[in-house]
Amino acid sequence: MDIIATIWKAPYYHDRNQRMIDAGVDYFRVKCSHISADEIIYSLQAARKQISQSKKTVKLIADLPEAKIRLGEFPQEKINLQKGEQYLFRNEQESSDPLEFIPIKYENIGSCLNINDEFYTGDGQLSFKVVKIISTNEFVAEANNSGLLVFRNSVTIPKIMDDIDHITPFIDEIIPRLPEIQPEMVAFSFISSKKMLEKLISKLSKYTTSNWQPKIIAKIESQAGVDNIDEILELADGIMVARGDLALTMPYAELGLTQKKLVSKARSAGKYVIVATQALQSLLNNYIPMRSDVLDVTNMCLDGASAVMLCTETAHSEHPERAVEVAREIISEVNDSKLDM
Repeated sequence: MDIIATIWKAPYYHDRNQRMIDAGVDYFRVKCSHISADEIIYSLQAARKQISQSKKTVKLIADLPEAKIRLGEFPQEKINLQKGEQYLFRNEQESSDPLEFIPIKYENIGSCLNINDEFYTGDGQLSFKVVKIISTNEFVAEANNSGLLVFRNSVTIPKIMDDIDHITPFIDEIIPRLPEIQPEMVAFSFISSKKMLEKLISKLSKYTTSNWQPKIIAKIESQAGVDNIDEILELADGIMVARGDLALTMPYAELGLTQKKLVSKARSAGKYVIVATQALQSLLNNYIPMRSDVLDVTNMCLDGASAVMLCTETAHSEHPERAVEVAREIISEVNDSKLDM
């Protein structure tokens, strides 16, 4: 099973990335969002140059972004919300006082919602229930739990995530630049159907050549993607089980079974399958991973996943090589034990 490490996009951390190369990482993944196309291309170029100089075989994945609903900005950066309290959300870029209203950057957001709809911020740190629709751009929601609300954080509204056009203009800005680096894989986000994937591949094919034919990875991040997995696998070279959004856009209790279903279908179709998100996240704070993390990576390997993708474990860690080392230890142990099973 391959190990994929997410590298921080800008600035490019040469020393930290070298430690991951030395630890035996198989792929570097650059998530092509949040920063400019020039910065993304610079990170990919720097990674390619460093890999070449190290004389190691590490491949690159360009992970193209989806459309995101995000909170706007407010002065405090973080505010503490209380369970049971009601908050006004408004379609605005920023707010001078988020306790007066919380800015959310999505046009006509009020018209997309109904009373009792639930939504989440970040990876599910905060949950809200809609209690009142004021206008097409304003609504009131009650906090289901207490916690910190972070400005510019992502917002997931499960009922509309597959209705959003995830083929963003930024994709058209990034794709023409990819031949400069020729990443071995290109991942497309929030793939919900074969038709959507066809559109994205058509955009990419205008810039591929006989010397550069990257493998196409369809990221499965919603119920529609799960429901249409058979037709998606007909076209994609592989899929990514993107557990972060999957656990928010569908019932999280179904995530484990859904992961096993997707891995099994991909393997049966002879396609590459990546399992991503929070695989060894406890290593951000611990030297020894949480036991649930060990079991998680073990089960990925036993189920036949082609790769585990490390996200914050490498992008936000001062010692990202530790996550690569631990993943390698677990994979090696499982592979060795299979001989006796």
